[in-house]
Amino acid sequence: MASPACGGERRDKTRSWPVSVLVPLEPVAFSVTVWTLVTLASIAVADEIRDTREGETVTLKCRFSEQSAASDFSYYWARSTGNKFDNVAIKNVQLNTNYRIDFRPEQGIYDLTIVNTSYGRDNGRFECRVKASGTGADVHQEYYNLTVLTPPQPPFVEPVELRATEDEKFDLTCSSIGGSPDPVITWYRVGSEKPFKATITKGGSKDLRTSSTLSIVPRREDDGAKFRCVVWNRAMAEKDKLETTVTLSVNCKYCTL
Repeated sequence: MASPACGGERRDKTRSWPVSVLVPLEPVAFSVTVWTLVTLASIAVADEIRDTREGETVTLKCRFSEQSAASDFSYYWARSTGNKFDNVAIKNVQLNTNYRIDFRPEQGIYDLTIVNTSYGRDNGRFECRVKASGTGADVHQEYYNLTVLTPPQPPFVEPVELRATEDEKFDLTCSSIGGSPDPVITWYRVGSEKPFKATITKGGSKDLRTSSTLSIVPRREDDGAKFRCVVWNRAMAEKDKLETTVTLSVNCKYCTL
């Protein structure tokens, strides 16, 4: 066999292949800066429901992984009531005399205690936030829907005179003023425990009306039928439900003298 020829090519009797030459490139320096954000805890995705009553004390907990370098993060509690949003605490400084802060970031604790709760001030949404200083990125969040329980007022039914006409649509509306949370209003026919489907209009405030409208098309045999409206919310015991009963009068549409 012939020796490889000079000049960078290898030859045999039939074919030749060029020799691939790897040329070393100039070294390229890559500078990568990695910013490590310490995750204190997973971000909460759902509000926690908490109930309290006027004058009580309630603690909303905010817990995360221990972080000794508190200066690297900002901490605050905020409150939303109605259309109003404001901060109630920044780090260890509470901005309301009825609020107390337990600020121990080295132990992963940032709890808010509300003393002498009141509907006007505290019925709403509270949020605890921990943010990275500088970037403002959220590191930890917790949300609470705080309900200051208030019972609703007794129900009343409209129209006052329940005089319907056979085979014609007729609406009965049962209402209750106030209540926190909005009361549940349910219609039944006396003698049955199966609730009717009805249209609910929520009040949204302890000073406003919540209503349930029952639409029926009465028949002649419904004359004298009794309907029961029941009102309840979480401020009440089950045995203390409020209710009223009304009697329907149906005029005959096709009667002949």
